Amino acid sequence: MSTEIKSAREAMTIFKILGVKDVTTDRQRKNGTTVYELPISQAWQTLEPKPLRFATYKTGYVRNISESNSSCYQINKTKKRPAGTDGYHYETVERIMIPHWEDRLIYLAKFIIKNYYQKTTYIMSDHVMKCLREAYVRDYNNKPSNRLPFGDEVQVIVNGHRYNLS
Repeated sequence: MSTEIKSAREAMTIFKILGVKDVTTDRQRKNGTTVYELPISQAWQTLEPKPLRFATYKTGYVRNISESNSSCYQINKTKKRPAGTDGYHYETVERIMIPHWEDRLIYLAKFIIKNYYQKTTYIMSDHVMKCLREAYVRDYNNKPSNRLPFGDEVQVIVNGHRYNLS
């Protein structure tokens, strides 16, 4: 599956098909933050797996805020600043902010697909796979042209096995 997502509408369609939910609280929404929860959990969590969560902030940050992390971490792209700038005597790394809501959403969708749906380090239950297939078929059948904007076939790799959601 190509990760060429060009609009917020396409990103939201991808989220709907993959089962990514918006779990933003009223307070977060008021502050300009949006939180998304993936229907997968990390494989190394054995006692009580917690779902992966990501947040986009009005300030331009995109962060992984999963409960399993000791603290949230930024997933924005970075650029290096040479030594001697802004009074620092050593090379520093600076995050590149994403100023527009739509761009943050597109960046997050591409990041999630690239890092969580094409690797084998995360577990998806058979129930989640069944729900994903049903959602894809339902959305596919409701389209007037019976074509999704990003192509006919959606493939997800889970635990080393490729699943076609078509």
